[in-house]
Amino acid sequence: MNKICLIGNPNCGKTTLFNKLTGLRQKTGNWTGVTTCKTEGQFVNDKSITIVDLPGIYSLNAISKDEKVVIDYLKNNNNLVIVNIIDGTNLKRNLLLTIQLAKLGLPMICAINFFDVLQKNKIIIDIVKLQNALGVKILPISASKGTNVNKLIADSLMASSPVMGNFVADTLEEKLVYKKVSKLVDGIITNKITKAEKTTSLLDNFFMSKVTGIPILLIILFCIYYLSNKIGNVVGENILNFFNMFSKTTEKNLASLNFPKWFIDLFCKSIFNGLGNVLSFVPNILVLFFFMGIIEESGYATRITYLFDRLFKTIGLGGKSVITLILSCGCTVTGLMSTRTLMSEKERKMTIFLAPFMPCGAKTAVFAWFSYVFFNGNALISVLMYLISIIALFVFGFVLNKLFKSNWEDLPFVMELPTLRIPSVKSVLVLLWEKSKDFLVKTGSIILAVNVLLWFLINFGFNGYNNSNFQNSFLFYIGSCFKFIFAPLGFGNWQATVAILSGIFAKESVAQSLMYISSDLSFVFASRCSVLAFMTFVLLSPPCLASILVAKRELSSLKEIVIMLLFQFVCAYLMALFIKFLELVISLNFILILSSISAIIILILSIKYLSEIAKCSQCKKYCSGGFLCRKK
Repeated sequence: MNKICLIGNPNCGKTTLFNKLTGLRQKTGNWTGVTTCKTEGQFVNDKSITIVDLPGIYSLNAISKDEKVVIDYLKNNNNLVIVNIIDGTNLKRNLLLTIQLAKLGLPMICAINFFDVLQKNKIIIDIVKLQNALGVKILPISASKGTNVNKLIADSLMASSPVMGNFVADTLEEKLVYKKVSKLVDGIITNKITKAEKTTSLLDNFFMSKVTGIPILLIILFCIYYLSNKIGNVVGENILNFFNMFSKTTEKNLASLNFPKWFIDLFCKSIFNGLGNVLSFVPNILVLFFFMGIIEESGYATRITYLFDRLFKTIGLGGKSVITLILSCGCTVTGLMSTRTLMSEKERKMTIFLAPFMPCGAKTAVFAWFSYVFFNGNALISVLMYLISIIALFVFGFVLNKLFKSNWEDLPFVMELPTLRIPSVKSVLVLLWEKSKDFLVKTGSIILAVNVLLWFLINFGFNGYNNSNFQNSFLFYIGSCFKFIFAPLGFGNWQATVAILSGIFAKESVAQSLMYISSDLSFVFASRCSVLAFMTFVLLSPPCLASILVAKRELSSLKEIVIMLLFQFVCAYLMALFIKFLELVISLNFILILSSISAIIILILSIKYLSEIAKCSQCKKYCSGGFLCRKK
């Protein structure tokens, strides 16, 4: 048997072990939902051995899509060895899956991970006693440090089916499992409370508090974007100046050699300047994802999930949807792929519709550029974009919750709350490398291609090469055809329209297009409020082409994709229009604003009061006390 299957609970270190065994760089994190599909690789020391990393699951009772992936794979592949990864710091939760796997009768071995953490905190596990109770060979390992990982593979190749002892055979119902497991664990483990757990408990009093939780999150976001803007803009400006200087020097040299003007424009203004603009985004992205990597690796991301779980329940979403939204802050493609972990089809579709509202890394780079150009690098602008995205999620999520109908029973939200850890420097650096490589190779190439396309469309028209006379260019005609749509939003000109259209290929192209088309952006945007309206539209409008294709695969319906794109366009338009309306109200009268806000508050309180009066005194529903009353 040359196929070894890694199975375990979420956040047990499966993917870290997989990377160590295969030499690959699959994404890891100190939270659940990182692995959402099957991943295969060859063992670095023996290419004939295949290692399979399956999504993390809590039990074999298939509810969500990732659990079905694991069960279907085990049913259809009998010629394999199961390596059950167990989190040594949380045996009680992990052993339920171990018992279920043992009953399958497949060759199996268990690996207790984080053994280095257990030794550091002087926690002792009686492995022999646990091994006898489960009837499965158990090996202590440390996936992050590589301790015993090669021995694990060697022992896995010689693994046999579990010996069904009384403990495993008699454990039938899940309700009884936890009692038996708790009793077993209490008899084999000592010194169970660690310093890390004490510290985590202390910090969670602040991180997960209803009073301090969200303010702490906003402060963290502000600090991240402040440093991202300050550091990234300084380095990015120097990169941009270097390429501009190099472009001008090259332009003079090519002109002295009598190269055609169109070739000089293409080579210097389009390709060289475009490359400089792409690289100028990299410092912002590196600083941003450095801190995002720390949040993920430390375990704070899961705290954010719990923090918003109760709020999201009001619009029909659960805590796992928050994971998708957090992942979408890095990349919308990754976020959309994680929706397969959601158990409710209604919740899954709603999340796919709403996930592109989050400011991904590409949008964040665009907002950092707008903040630098129009708002003197004020980090509050980037935080404001986050707040707008959250407001849009709740407002339009409420609408979607009413539109989508489902008979799915609401299930309790169960998720591991991992111990807060000091992030691994290597993991954070690997994340930085992957993000920067992904940006430069994939996104950067798209931006350069869009830049060349823009050069062609802006320098050529129906009469051929226009010698920088933009009024006769193809781009001018394209922008002019659609600019009337955005006139009510405050940027009804062909330059802004073309920038929005270029964002279909990659959101970073929005800023790149504006930099290339116009040297003076004061003619593009009438006011700062128009800039905010434009940024809001970019934030909430349909995502890039790659995200649309992933959404199509997850929804499996062309009709639903069209509805999703129309929904996102309308939401973006309405929010941008609302910001423009605020500018109009502010310019009229402050007293009018105060009166409007007061009227809205009075209206909301009145509706709430009347709703309470209309409720039936017996069932607390709007049955009017008639035959539909549940109590009757």
